[in-house]
Amino acid sequence: METLELIFASLVRETAESIRDHHVPFAIKHDERAYFEWMDGHPINGYIQEAYREIEETAQQIRAIRAG
Repeated sequence: METLELIFASLVRETAESIRDHHVPFAIKHDERAYFEWMDGHPINGYIQEAYREIEETAQQIRAIRAG
């Protein structure tokens, strides 16, 4: 079970990072200093809940497809 928990935690973190990266203002994406300042002001923890929600929605869709 520990391996499954690690995989899930990794998936949540990757999803949260993807969500955060998607919200980075376009104007600063290529300005390394501004990008890191923005990232420091938007810690990953704030995006974890949204990641859990997106993963749960995906899991529900997969269950519905499997159920036919």
